[in-house]
Amino acid sequence: MNNPTTKLRASVVFNTIAMGIIFVAAVMYIYFENTKNKIFSINTQANIEYVKSLADNLSKDIIRVSENNLFELFEEDQIIKEYVESDLKLFVTTKYKYIYLVSQNKQNNFSLIANSSKNKKEFTQLMEMYDKLDKNKLNEVYKTKEHLYLSHKNKAASYIKPIIIKGNVEAIIVVEFSLQEQNTIAQELEELNTMFMYAIGFFISIFILILWFSNIDTKREKDKNKAFKALKKSNEKLELETTKVHDLNNSLEDRVKDEVNKNRLKEAQLIQQARLAQMGEMLSMIAHQWRQPLSAISSTSGSISLKASLDILDKETICELSQNISQYAQHLSTTIDDFRDFFKPNKEKTETNYTKLIDDVLKIIEVSVTNKNILLVKEFNSQEIFTSYPNEIKQVILNLIKNAEDILLEKKIKEPKITIETYERSLIIKDNAGGIPEDIIEKIFDPYFSTKLDTNGTGLGLYMSKTIIEEHCKGKLSAYNSSEGAVFTIEL
Repeated sequence: MNNPTTKLRASVVFNTIAMGIIFVAAVMYIYFENTKNKIFSINTQANIEYVKSLADNLSKDIIRVSENNLFELFEEDQIIKEYVESDLKLFVTTKYKYIYLVSQNKQNNFSLIANSSKNKKEFTQLMEMYDKLDKNKLNEVYKTKEHLYLSHKNKAASYIKPIIIKGNVEAIIVVEFSLQEQNTIAQELEELNTMFMYAIGFFISIFILILWFSNIDTKREKDKNKAFKALKKSNEKLELETTKVHDLNNSLEDRVKDEVNKNRLKEAQLIQQARLAQMGEMLSMIAHQWRQPLSAISSTSGSISLKASLDILDKETICELSQNISQYAQHLSTTIDDFRDFFKPNKEKTETNYTKLIDDVLKIIEVSVTNKNILLVKEFNSQEIFTSYPNEIKQVILNLIKNAEDILLEKKIKEPKITIETYERSLIIKDNAGGIPEDIIEKIFDPYFSTKLDTNGTGLGLYMSKTIIEEHCKGKLSAYNSSEGAVFTIEL
């Protein structure tokens, strides 16, 4: 009687444990599924929130441009259109690659009025995205004045937001963005789900083993020992894999730190090279400015020596020659002051205008340019005062004029000319050297890109100039070709 009772109790205990394991596995599976869906939902919502914030910022920037009809405004004013498109390009990333504005014309047909494409290839791809867009959704946005989020089958999505001016929808912002990150998360979660199913299978196996133990008393201990050994081996393997993952994370962190340090070192080298290049140009210009007065001082000194040796040096001549030497020395001192003020760093904004900036630059460089038979044409159409960093802007102007001088001399242009024009909030420097080749015009502001490699060009001048104007002075530096040559525009 004792044995059957003992076996019955053991069977109940084993069955209870088995059912408990299945229950725990079921609860864990439900919890995992809920967590997986929550992660996916949070990621989707984060995507929507980010692209909504991006579209809101763009909408605010566009509304600041004008409160009129955007369709007609962009057709009439190409400059405003280019400004808006440059604003769109600022928000373009690998993920948010296509951003464009759509508006209805007088016939209530939709037209693409501005886009973020930087070249023909990107524009073609953007038009393909636009052609696939459901125009009924655009009509819906115009009617409801509410934004829409559309997910596509091609691992992409669209966020459509109306630009409302004075209660009317004047245009629609469309942001096409990739769902690759979201799909990757879904794949990773699916792999975790597969691993979890293996774990469930493992628990079921234990459940079967426990039932088997309850029915076969004689093999119970032996089978139990085997199960414990298998579990221990699995834990050791899991611990080994955990250690590998931990080591990989540590290694990855070290690599990230190394790359960050390398980038900082490259940035420091970039700045140092730019400083050395500026110092070399400064010394060259000082030498050029000093050459004539030094020659005059040497000539005057020789005249004094000669007249003294011939015993014909009278008091009046001594006064005249010494006064000449004093004037030449004063000129040298003034030159040093000009260069010192020109390159003196100023961290506070001050009031200035384009005319003063150009005059200060030409004090240093005009003699050098005109001595090379280059005509300097100045057309000052604005005396507007603005607040910025004068010395930094002067360095940019100096660099643009020197670049124009170099290309005119390199190409041996007949009747070379550099034209400097000022307008309200903009300064234009152009030459008649034929222009920048179309295959490199988009690269000229890249660091280390130079067409002067045979003449010790560093490829830093235009890069640093763009950094100064756009990051320090919050303006814009751009370049394009005219019928005569290259045109550089500074807009503040």
